Amino acid sequence: MLKREIRKEFNKKRLALPPELSAQLSLGIKKKFESQLLPDTRLVHIYLPMAARGEIDTWPIIHGLWSRQIRVAVPVISANLGSFGHLQLYSDSKIILNEWQIPEPVAGDVVQPEDIDAVVVPLLACDQQGHRVGYGKGMYDAFLASLPPHVPRFGLSFFHPLARIDDIAPWDVPLNYCICPDRVFIF
Repeated sequence: MLKREIRKEFNKKRLALPPELSAQLSLGIKKKFESQLLPDTRLVHIYLPMAARGEIDTWPIIHGLWSRQIRVAVPVISANLGSFGHLQLYSDSKIILNEWQIPEPVAGDVVQPEDIDAVVVPLLACDQQGHRVGYGKGMYDAFLASLPPHVPRFGLSFFHPLARIDDIAPWDVPLNYCICPDRVFIF
């Protein structure tokens, strides 16, 4: 399948999930994710969920990280929508929806990419080689390419990986893991 077809199909599939089922599946993903974290993890970069897009609720993961004394960084989108910075998220951080309706903190301590121990990225789908389909802006691929190769890259998905994405680009950075409610796929 081509990315544009995957975006259309998986947007529909995700939005068709009843809220109760989505919440239940998100908790299953949280448990599977926690089982994959290395013991020396100190800082995880994770996205804040866009409920209107039916994204996996990452708040249970974030609270779980905090309970383990692991710092959390989240993306803050730049004005030109071509890249993002990273701010530390705190339990009392004020969250707003930016002009693209993406939740992000109003303020926080700046986090440098070299301090990140693991990354959790949003996706619509991925394939069995770890290639992901996001929203098509390329921001996460640029960010992932800037990280040292030893930093694990996690994708969270309600659905198992597809066999293959047909239009992978040279700049697409594959995941190391796809965390689903019932299984962890390692690439």
